[in-house]
Amino acid sequence: MNSRLLLPALLAAALALGGCAASPGEQAAPSPVSTASAPPSASSLGAPGSTLDASAVTEPAPRGQRIALIVSAEPGEQEQVLLADAEAFVTGHGGTATVYAEPSAADSVSAALADAPDVVVAVGPSVVGAVDLASASNLDRSFLVLGTQLAEPTGNVVAVVWPGADARAVFADQQASFAGVAEHGSAAVELGLAAFASGLAGYVIALD
Repeated sequence: MNSRLLLPALLAAALALGGCAASPGEQAAPSPVSTASAPPSASSLGAPGSTLDASAVTEPAPRGQRIALIVSAEPGEQEQVLLADAEAFVTGHGGTATVYAEPSAADSVSAALADAPDVVVAVGPSVVGAVDLASASNLDRSFLVLGTQLAEPTGNVVAVVWPGADARAVFADQQASFAGVAEHGSAAVELGLAAFASGLAGYVIALD
């Protein structure tokens, strides 16, 4: 092709391609950016074992869970009420609640763990010593402690306390002060199970 004819053709092609680019002074539209924010980290809640307000629990209690309820072989009045509250809540949420009340709390916990429940629940302070030992050696299992709290909880334990039922247990099972179940029992069971779904394993949840 004649060089004088080739040059205009090249210029026309360049202009055609340039029409696809942003003109001077214009900026290309920015790429879409996700606006989803990361969930708050557990560190913002304080160290594991810290006491949190009930408002920290953000998820509902799961339905259809298999719950093991550990209770004294001779439960007191408050423990009986709390046990009934726990059974009613679990079954009302489509789950199954199995009660373990062997003469030894340690035997009750062992029997419960053998059945591989979703959560092992300590009903009151009289069985907390056995749960304390078991929770530290079964870190793949979730434990819920109602009406008391462990001296040194591990990251697989949630405790729910309220006025009159907030003593910190020290190793052995104990008949500590234990009151207020009628006002707080049902809420404590629901809140404790919901705390696991909210990523709060390792913390103490306090009811007013």
